[in-house]
Amino acid sequence: MDTAPRPVRAVQGVLVGGAAVAIVLVLLDAAVTRVPWAPQWRDADSMVRIYFDVAREQNLPTWVNVCLLALAGAIAGVVAALAGAARDRSAIPWAVFALTCLALSLDDMTALHERLDAVGRGLGGGSGLTYAAWVIPGLVVAVLVVLAVVVLVRRTSRPTRRLLVAGLSCLLAGAFGLESLGNAVLESEGFGRSYAWFVAAEELLETLGAVLLLAGALSGVRIEPTGDGVHVRFRTMQRVRPPGSRGRWPAGRISGPSSH
Repeated sequence: MDTAPRPVRAVQGVLVGGAAVAIVLVLLDAAVTRVPWAPQWRDADSMVRIYFDVAREQNLPTWVNVCLLALAGAIAGVVAALAGAARDRSAIPWAVFALTCLALSLDDMTALHERLDAVGRGLGGGSGLTYAAWVIPGLVVAVLVVLAVVVLVRRTSRPTRRLLVAGLSCLLAGAFGLESLGNAVLESEGFGRSYAWFVAAEELLETLGAVLLLAGALSGVRIEPTGDGVHVRFRTMQRVRPPGSRGRWPAGRISGPSSH
């Protein structure tokens, strides 16, 4: 009978739990202004509405995204350290990705991107899809983030690659795609139901993107419970040559844990 401890399925737990949190946040935003026992919550200045409103900054949805991105950055830093100890070429890309996640977390917490609005207006933004003019200089930052992830995913396993690419795609689609479309609607129609749908979808995508990036960082390690604690091992892409074999290595084999 096999009594070896099974690896902790942390990635699956993050994906399921994170998706649930993302959906709950959007539902709370829609629900708090419609409860019959507290009509005062519908007031735009209500502290309860401000706390749950996904269209605002520095509230519960923002805090969740900040925590997810900061945790993704911290775990990516651990992966970078383990990769360095294993002399794996992905160590530096993992470290850059860790700093990228922490920078995104800081931006989400302090809304630094909105301070680029004046720069964007100087570049011709301020109407239509660029109604939020920070989008224009923000695209330069987005390109740098994409480059950092592209360099990393070329040195990771397929599951990690899929999670990181999906997470980045969700973040960019929400922060730039739906943000631009929603602001165009805001300029033409004002605050209404159409704009609210865009904002809710944007927040959902951004939160899911942060969840996927966190899961991607976690997929870079293998967590195994032991009799005296927990072992965290780096997952390497290095191919393993079977003992006694010659010539080319068998395609598709990925080595097991390389360090702990």
